[in-house]
Amino acid sequence: MSLVLKIGGHLFHRDQLDHKFIRNVAETLRQTLRPEDKWVVVVGGGGGARRFIDAARSLGADETICDEIAIQVTRIHAMLFIEALRDVAFPSVPRNTSELREALIHSNLAVVGGFWPGQSTFAVASLCAQAIKASRMIIATDVAGVYDSDPKRNPTARLIPRMTYSELWKLLAATSHRAGEYQLIDSVGLTMLERSRTKLLFIDGRDVENIRRAILYNEAGTVVEP
Repeated sequence: MSLVLKIGGHLFHRDQLDHKFIRNVAETLRQTLRPEDKWVVVVGGGGGARRFIDAARSLGADETICDEIAIQVTRIHAMLFIEALRDVAFPSVPRNTSELREALIHSNLAVVGGFWPGQSTFAVASLCAQAIKASRMIIATDVAGVYDSDPKRNPTARLIPRMTYSELWKLLAATSHRAGEYQLIDSVGLTMLERSRTKLLFIDGRDVENIRRAILYNEAGTVVEP
């Protein structure tokens, strides 16, 4: 089974780094990974990346430099997950799809951060899913799934349990493309996923049990299919 797990950096790095969360996710992956599987874990930058980006902007850095700084933070986060996974994961962080394919020749699981400036980790995860022909992509975030409006601003927002790609496109609002300000999904990543007909599972990653159940049973707050 080939799958991609995208973990938002805000799940483990807000005001400070939550190493217990990283350890718990690693243990879940250890328990569920099978010898025939090929998995990619994509991690974001979270609050840590945003603090470095804010510092860089205050020093006069342009958006490309800010993107490059954010990528370095995501790769540091990926290294932490690799340390927690130890022998289960490929020992270094692939920086592009060619390195990713090579890593998965030697290992069943690889952990990546960002690839290129201007690209969200959602787009990176989508590219990885296309590269390994993943049947599923699990997006772990800090809400239960996809809502008809922003649940953090609208207490009456409705969770959508199942939807199609065309319906998800309709919900995709204009997003900022400044470094560190990407939203739950973006058009670049969504285009790649729709093209490869990858099933999407949006889950509340704050409870690591939800990651396990998504991997084993396809349970999710929102399931998106072609």
